[in-house]
Amino acid sequence: MSATGTAKGIINDATRELHARWDQVREHWRDAKAAEFSQTYLSGLAEDTSRALRVIDELERLIARIHDDCE
Repeated sequence: MSATGTAKGIINDATRELHARWDQVREHWRDAKAAEFSQTYLSGLAEDTSRALRVIDELERLIARIHDDCE
């Protein structure tokens, strides 16, 4: 697996783990601060993660092109 593929896997796994842990926390933490935390730190996470993965894909293509140009 390429370094970028590995990075994408790590990001996906970490995001999935974070959401699973947050779901567990939310079973016990249900006040306004929990909602504020979710809004501040987690509400845009899916979009940010998706954007990061697209950038990694672009970098992977760029690295492949550079590699091809060097041969």
